[in-house]
Amino acid sequence: MDLLLLETISIILITAVAILLIFNKLKLPSMIGLFLTGIILGQFITSTDIITEIAELGVIFLLFIIGLEFSIEKFSAIKKYAVLGGILQVLITTLLVCILTLFISIPLNEAIFLGFLVCFSSTAIVMKLIQKQNLTHSTQGRVTLGILIFQDIAVILVLLLTPILSGKNLDVTTLPLTVMKLVVLSVIITAGAFWIVPKALHEAARTKNRDLYMLLVLFICLGTTYSTSSLGISPELGAFIAGLIISHTDYSHQTLGYIQPFQDVFMSIFLISIGLMINVEYFIANILWIILLAIVVLLVKFIATFVTGRILKLPVSTIVAISILLSQIGEFSFVLAGEGIKNGLLSNELFTMFLAVSIITMSSTPFLQKMTPKILNLFKKIPRYQVDEELTNIQQEEHYEDELEDHVVIIGFGVNGKNIARACYRYNIPYIVVDMNPLIVEKEKSYGIPIIYGNAANESVQKELKVTSAKCMVVATNTFESTYKTVDTARRLNPDIHIIVRTRFVRNVEELYELGADEVIPEEFETSIEMFSRVMDYYNKDVDEILDTIDTLRSDHYNTFRCVSPEEITAKLSERLTNLNVGSLNVNRKKPLNEYNFSKYDLTVTSIIRNNKTLVGFSPNFPLEIDDLILFTGDPEDINCFIQEQYNS
Repeated sequence: MDLLLLETISIILITAVAILLIFNKLKLPSMIGLFLTGIILGQFITSTDIITEIAELGVIFLLFIIGLEFSIEKFSAIKKYAVLGGILQVLITTLLVCILTLFISIPLNEAIFLGFLVCFSSTAIVMKLIQKQNLTHSTQGRVTLGILIFQDIAVILVLLLTPILSGKNLDVTTLPLTVMKLVVLSVIITAGAFWIVPKALHEAARTKNRDLYMLLVLFICLGTTYSTSSLGISPELGAFIAGLIISHTDYSHQTLGYIQPFQDVFMSIFLISIGLMINVEYFIANILWIILLAIVVLLVKFIATFVTGRILKLPVSTIVAISILLSQIGEFSFVLAGEGIKNGLLSNELFTMFLAVSIITMSSTPFLQKMTPKILNLFKKIPRYQVDEELTNIQQEEHYEDELEDHVVIIGFGVNGKNIARACYRYNIPYIVVDMNPLIVEKEKSYGIPIIYGNAANESVQKELKVTSAKCMVVATNTFESTYKTVDTARRLNPDIHIIVRTRFVRNVEELYELGADEVIPEEFETSIEMFSRVMDYYNKDVDEILDTIDTLRSDHYNTFRCVSPEEITAKLSERLTNLNVGSLNVNRKKPLNEYNFSKYDLTVTSIIRNNKTLVGFSPNFPLEIDDLILFTGDPEDINCFIQEQYNS
């Protein structure tokens, strides 16, 4: 093992942790902290090759995830913004940059390439800001998402165009072989997308072996990336294709949940690696030029997006908000810049300047976004623009057709899940189901049940279940660990959702309540109630009396049983069948049950008779009424001592 590599990575990680802790305290964006980590460590780390290679994995995983999340249905819902808005924004930005750079005698091909570098925005930064402020379903969120989707696709096309911009001629002699390779690759990808990958993922999911599933997904991602790279196509495109292949299967959401942690870690390293490449001496020496160029880039992108919004006939307030969100240079521009250096379209000095400008534009976005109201006030002073007071919401008809709201999320499709789904269907309550058994998912989906495959403990799976807009969640999984994580994630994503949980044991009830569950139904307790009712029926007790007792047992969210063990519950329900002596006490004034010293004499209260009805399962501080009759069991001597004490008092 290379100890130098371990030392380097350890230093990077501990420095990043320390800086991010400080930034978190100051409530500053973590992305700036990662850049700063790289800039600081760049003064001490001489060899960054291995870090750069690791960082490239972050880009690959990011493209893979974009492919995973890409949906024809979602794209169709915002195609007006994605296609028209995306084309306009990219072309106008590129055109403005070309015009500015031609004034300083930069060749046309390099000017176009610089335009491409500037036109792309940061998907990572913008989407985090949109999700954090719950703007996903607003016009602002939809248009921004549409333009970002187009940009993500356009990056792939620009990567393919880069060698042509550099003036490289195509080798006609190798064209037939290249075409043949592309045809073979297309056939393999098509076969993989429709037959091989879905079948392989299905078989891996059936085993319920997480390691096997993870290794298969990584093979699909990296194997496709390697295949496209061997044909001279960028690895980024290969990763995007791999994501697309899986996105049309039933396992895309679960795959996203597994891959997301890898992507987050590698992307953090990628951002640190950008900081490592910054020449601090150059940055300080040219700080004024860098800041000036950053302002120019922000203005150019703001103007380009503003014009795009006006063409799309959006409200001015929405246009301004979108223009600010998309004003930075994106992470894919760094990948594109690397290709530009390889193809001679970008000099090392210009690349250094570009890095510095990019970091400033990316770092400024969160602050500029907070200034949106002030910028809107400036537009209000311009008579030509009529600025509406609030950001408008997207029109109802522009929502996804299958958008779920106020629905029930059912976790697990066993007996309980099926019964709840039937009830929801009968009363026209919208619902969606998730289950970890691929056979159940495949079977129920064929019956028209709205069900997906995945582990509900994963945040990506819950987002696909639209937990943020759900009204109720029913968790009916078999393992407490899965239930625990599911409740925790759901409560974090939607603080207002009503969560009903089934758990096996009474001992887990209190913990689930503390975690955020609204109602917890212990299977163990319900079994004991059923046994109790049958025992009472066997003793020919009145049906109404049995039902009243059961209602009492289930009242107050099982508060009685959140304080005792299963063994104590069983004892309470079976004591009336024992040969212990029974004592009784008439209540002559209102007071809580625990004010009587039953525990002092080792006595057990079995029931309370009120208005000719028998009550059981009460809490220690159960409020007693006048003329209640308390029945209790214990040793005859203890009973006599207790009764004597009551008479004396």
